[in-house]
Amino acid sequence: MTGIELLAGLTVGLAGAGAAERLRHRANLRRIPTRIHVNGTRGKSSVTRLIAAALRASGRVTCAKTTGTLPRFILPDAREVPVFRPSRPNVIEQVRIVRAAVAQSAEALVIECMAVQPELQWLSEARFIEATHGVITNARPDHLEQMGPGEDDVAWALCGMVPRGGVLFTVERKRLEILRAAAADRGSRLVAVDEAACDALTPADMAGFAYTEHRDNVALALAVAADLGIARDVALRGMWQVRPDAGRRDLSVNNAAV
Repeated sequence: MTGIELLAGLTVGLAGAGAAERLRHRANLRRIPTRIHVNGTRGKSSVTRLIAAALRASGRVTCAKTTGTLPRFILPDAREVPVFRPSRPNVIEQVRIVRAAVAQSAEALVIECMAVQPELQWLSEARFIEATHGVITNARPDHLEQMGPGEDDVAWALCGMVPRGGVLFTVERKRLEILRAAAADRGSRLVAVDEAACDALTPADMAGFAYTEHRDNVALALAVAADLGIARDVALRGMWQVRPDAGRRDLSVNNAAV
């Protein structure tokens, strides 16, 4: 066999292996009926945890993954394990997270978007998550070197993960029309959480949290829960059990990793 024939054979083999892996991943996605992809400038980890807690409280087998201060995979019983990374963060790890959720027989997966580069945000959604529900917490002037240069550019970059034919939730108000345009382009329904929804949270609602949580985050998570048919009181009871991200607490986790 010549060198050219060997190279051609290896190329075909690698292409075939990649196609097979893609098919396996898509099959795994179909086994998780509710897939919620959370993006935004601030509050992604908190909102991911809140939504997952509401789903658990409703009785659905739910896994979640946060990127936050320390990347964590949250099991259906709310235990947390670290996400193993042999080198630098790579969006391909979302494939492994989906596989881990399937191994837990998850009915729902709430996953924080780990990409900053606009093209990688699109790739995360279009190739790895294919969300039924998208969440953009807000669009603030951050990571301008990757998503800028302007504030509107940040909003457009975040919209790379808007799902096709799904639902998009946001509490962003200043650049809501950008998100509305992106949702319309993808054929998704937009649910905009307004100030009235945040103001409707009572002192008793917020007193249930053992840490300081933002009203916007809670109102946004409640909107997602309501759309999924979860009663407000059930969702709130679940959210009150949330432990905040590792950046806001001392975290004790299992030694195992995914």
